[in-house]
Amino acid sequence: MTAVRIRELASPGEFALAQRVAKAAWRLRDLEAPSVADLIAITHAGGITAGAFRGKELLGFVHGFPREIDGRRAQHSHLLAVRPDAQGLGLSKRLKLFQREWCLARGIDLVTWTYDPLLVKNARLNLVRLRARARNYLRDFYGRIGGIYADLPTDRFEVHWELDSPEVRRVAAGETTPEPTLEGAVAFRAGRPPRGRRAAVEIAVGAPALYRSDPAVARRARFALRRRAEALMVRGWEASALVLAHGRAFYLFER
Repeated sequence: MTAVRIRELASPGEFALAQRVAKAAWRLRDLEAPSVADLIAITHAGGITAGAFRGKELLGFVHGFPREIDGRRAQHSHLLAVRPDAQGLGLSKRLKLFQREWCLARGIDLVTWTYDPLLVKNARLNLVRLRARARNYLRDFYGRIGGIYADLPTDRFEVHWELDSPEVRRVAAGETTPEPTLEGAVAFRAGRPPRGRRAAVEIAVGAPALYRSDPAVARRARFALRRRAEALMVRGWEASALVLAHGRAFYLFER
């Protein structure tokens, strides 16, 4: 089998392949898919678009652009998509680690991005396998975009990935990191946050299929997490992990 290689995209044709991967991954309409011209222009202006190639076949890609946070140079990782038939190969993590090396080589040590906090697989990648932390809750960030999200509000967690932190350096070196637990965490459902330093917030499982199979349950799950996460994050708490236990899923929040 041909090995998968991660490299930057190099031609308009390859950027067009990235657009097709995005459509397949998120089942987006043409109007909602990333523009090939925008991908090229943003990359030319200082961003990154890198792909996982098997020969000439593009299996997935990551795309980001420069930003500044409180005077600090950073990059916002806007898009990460892997073709449905290539998922489960570890490509998302490999693409993010390539982006990390690319940023560090240019003096950038912070990357941010957003993701749907009800997607358990994405949460595990971001918070557990990459050791990023979710610091902000963004309501209906993109408006209604359809695709795998159906008509649900596109609420998002915004994560901060400190590229040179000890935890992230261990991840990049391939070291085994301990599985997070809920030890010492207090269950949080409503009201004022607990007095301790760790809180657990349970979320529904089954997204994104849940968004179409049971929209009413999905909407309640969205708003329940919105209330709880906002109550914590506005007071400086961060989501540091997504813990799975006996078929249930819990965000671990820490001060």
